[in-house]
Amino acid sequence: MDEITQRYLEEAAALLTYKPNNDRFLRMHRSTSKTRLLLGGKRSGKSTFGVVEVGWAALGIHPWLDYPPPPLLIRVCAVDFNAGVKGIVLPMLYKWLPPRAIKKYWSEDRILELTNGTLIDFKSYDQDLEKFEGVERHLVWMDEEPPKDVYQSNYMRTVSSGINGKLIISCTPLHGMTWLYDELYDNPAAAPPYVEHCHVTIFENPHLDAAAIEGIKQDPAMRDNLDAALYGQFISKTGLIYPEFGEAHIIPPRPLQSEELALVGIDPHDRQPMGVLFVALNRENEWIVFDEILEHLNASELADAIKRKLGGRFPPNLGIIDTSAYSPQSIAGTSLAETMTQKYGIYLIQAHKDIQAGRLRVSTLLDPGKDQKPKLFIMRNCVNLIREFRHYIWDEWAGQRRDKKDPKEQPMKKDDHLMDALRYVCMSNIVWRSPQLKKVERKLPDTISQTGYY
Repeated sequence: MDEITQRYLEEAAALLTYKPNNDRFLRMHRSTSKTRLLLGGKRSGKSTFGVVEVGWAALGIHPWLDYPPPPLLIRVCAVDFNAGVKGIVLPMLYKWLPPRAIKKYWSEDRILELTNGTLIDFKSYDQDLEKFEGVERHLVWMDEEPPKDVYQSNYMRTVSSGINGKLIISCTPLHGMTWLYDELYDNPAAAPPYVEHCHVTIFENPHLDAAAIEGIKQDPAMRDNLDAALYGQFISKTGLIYPEFGEAHIIPPRPLQSEELALVGIDPHDRQPMGVLFVALNRENEWIVFDEILEHLNASELADAIKRKLGGRFPPNLGIIDTSAYSPQSIAGTSLAETMTQKYGIYLIQAHKDIQAGRLRVSTLLDPGKDQKPKLFIMRNCVNLIREFRHYIWDEWAGQRRDKKDPKEQPMKKDDHLMDALRYVCMSNIVWRSPQLKKVERKLPDTISQTGYY
């Protein structure tokens, strides 16, 4: 080995000998997913993760991912340029990259040129969206949460000209349940090989003092932000309507039992998807959601879908539908509820529309109190309902009015069709009875012809 190579390897020792703090960092370094989402508490090492990924790719020494040989085109994005890029990202890159690998930083163009021809350009989220257009990129690292349109523009840079590049987002989710939560985190479609995510906490950084971390936990001004700042967890800025809901309410899928009542809740819509829930009620009067529908359907398609879901248990013992379904439809002349009952044999009653009472009813079923077990469970296959539970938040005043008014006492009307259907079922006040019970027709005796009485 010649002297120049020896010195280069010594300078690159930080990248070559780097060891992740934990197995989740290692898993994300090895991940081949298109987008990797690393959610971390403050000072958890998430920015180091991004710098190492950029360094490995830029020098062509990534131990697990198959990037093309250098030169590569790489983009690094931060919240702003002065604090994010110049204050954090650039110094970290200068620290981790071998000095001999750096050719020049072009300050006017915000490009770091390496001796192997790799170009790393820097962007900030406060720039116009047009600045994020341009040629392809083999890797885009976004340090802290980007606006959605910035992510979309960066994504398209990784698929042009036949390049299947990678994207990394490393952030502390301080802004609550934003588009990032809705679309790249708590979304059944956000899964490998498209999206992969993991959480790392501040406690896993071996270089931080335990007493300093404890001080964060004790600071009164930090207490409403600890889940995000320490653990990298999403927190709702307006408050979840059902904070009681959690893993204890999610159970494995199983078939509807013969002794359970089969109930159906329907939230109908013309322009939006219909929300339909299938709920079992057992002899302990526990409500168990075992299936769901969330799609655009007409009356016949809805009836067919309910038949398929229930199979031999069709028709349901009871169906509850929004009161809007009783309005006559302009073309058919009859209402959806009448059509479902008269044409398809699904007996329906009108839903109780008191939102406040319905919310309290669902909350009580989730947490009856006094150390009692829950009375409401959702099977894990009901992914859309579970997602709505985690996204169902209070509405909030916009802008400066937020500080001048009391909080709104109503949920945010967005992606809540299954929540409405669940509330309709739970407010039906039905109690368990055996599905085998049949109505017995009472035969009256013949009348006495002289009097007309029995």
